[in-house]
Amino acid sequence: MPRPSTAILSVCTGLALGLAAAPAHAQLMEVSEAKRFEITPIFGYQWGGSFDTGSGGALGSGQLQLEDSFAWGGIISFLAQMGSAVELTYLRQDTDIIFDPSGGGGQIPLGGFSMNYVQIGGRQEFGHSERLRPFIQGSLGINVLDPKEGDLGSSTRFSWSLGGGAKYMFASGRAGLRTDIRFWSTPVPSGEIGVWCGFYACVASEGTDWITQGQVSGGLVLAF
Repeated sequence: MPRPSTAILSVCTGLALGLAAAPAHAQLMEVSEAKRFEITPIFGYQWGGSFDTGSGGALGSGQLQLEDSFAWGGIISFLAQMGSAVELTYLRQDTDIIFDPSGGGGQIPLGGFSMNYVQIGGRQEFGHSERLRPFIQGSLGINVLDPKEGDLGSSTRFSWSLGGGAKYMFASGRAGLRTDIRFWSTPVPSGEIGVWCGFYACVASEGTDWITQGQVSGGLVLAF
């Protein structure tokens, strides 16, 4: 039979080992439960989107305008350290396009039109709250301009965006709410040709116009 001092020493050693193992176990649980991805369906409102047309084009001199309308899409976020994330975004707007001629005479409806943004970029959160985290974001990618009527085919153009928002996660850490506001920009040919002549030759170049849009949206964040 062990002596009392030996039994007490054994009990103390067991408690010490148990207390030492508890933080290590908690740390392993925290690492294993850390979220690495987020999927966020988004729904919102998109406005803006117009560019001028030249007199030599098919429509003549005037302005093409996109009607403000509902937009929807989704964001896949790959979470990193220090509140940063790499994000893949798809945003679609189904709307109508109208032509406003420079000479007056009223606006001319041209049918349905869709904007399809496919972008990859980054998100950086800041602040000290565990649940409410404001963030800034930026992205690069393409915009597929797709007319629904007429003989014009779809056109794929480079585009980019800047914005910000906030994310609020529920106590479980598995779900939350997110709101975004973004500025989108897509360069398109203006239809105007400029000519520069030097000593050896002349160079012709087509100008560039910019389709700019604003978007405000919200969605449910699912983290796993």
